[in-house]
Amino acid sequence: MFNLETHIPHWEWYYIAMYFYIGGVSAGAYVIASLAELFGGEKQRDVTRIGFTVAFWVILATPILLTADLGRPERFWHLFFSIKDNAPYINWQSPLSVGSWALIVYGGFAMLSYLDVLVSEGRLKGAPFAKSYTRIPRKVYAVIGSAAGFFVAGYTGVILNITARPLWEATDPLLGSLFLVSGASTGAAAIALVMIRQKITSNEVFDRLQSFDRIAMVFELALIVLMVILAERYLAPLLLTWYGFLFWVGTVGLGILVPLGLHRYGRLPGFASANPVRLSAVLVLIGGALLRICLVQAGQM
Repeated sequence: MFNLETHIPHWEWYYIAMYFYIGGVSAGAYVIASLAELFGGEKQRDVTRIGFTVAFWVILATPILLTADLGRPERFWHLFFSIKDNAPYINWQSPLSVGSWALIVYGGFAMLSYLDVLVSEGRLKGAPFAKSYTRIPRKVYAVIGSAAGFFVAGYTGVILNITARPLWEATDPLLGSLFLVSGASTGAAAIALVMIRQKITSNEVFDRLQSFDRIAMVFELALIVLMVILAERYLAPLLLTWYGFLFWVGTVGLGILVPLGLHRYGRLPGFASANPVRLSAVLVLIGGALLRICLVQAGQM
């Protein structure tokens, strides 16, 4: 169990909220790629390849954000160890320490999966470890990496729920699930954008990816409704502030409802010249970022 006696933080959105966001996008893309690897076969190979690539390169930004938030880069090791009797030890009671170790585990498997992509595409010709990144082994580390990815995507919301701020405490235990579902949605959006850029336009592949994203957004919307019900009188920061406006217009409106409309009808009035898949993906990514920013900032008011 996590230690509930956590100090009250002051987090800047451009470090912590973006760390939450980037971790969610990466983990979501990795889980989707793993599902395609395990159950999709060769028809879904593009999703696997792009998903693992997105997951690896995106997660590389998280150490930079965490170190910047510390203010003193030389103290980065404090994310992993605490000091007792002048000796370092792993503090399993610290959510930040547990999350940092989970990030290391997930990042390692994201790297293995990305190396598999490079080997399978022949971009690491003659690599002595090539056999370690094919067939059964890559399915094994896809499963383990997905488990770590689930944790990385969801634990950031758990950190908020157990922190001594009224809005965050009142919405316990929903934020972990909300961040997890949002990570799945933004991960699917990131994969879709890369597929469009690479002109991979298979209807079957896109239909499955869009179906997954649509289901994730419906769950996300349902969790937001439950969060509002639980928050009750502590909801004021999400109703009466600038971050509240961004939350309802940016996250819920543009980030969920408009993409759902685009999925359902293809185009909406005013967007006739836009590619609906690209527009939907961009809006989902923006909405996912605003979700973390608004909840982190509003919760500190």
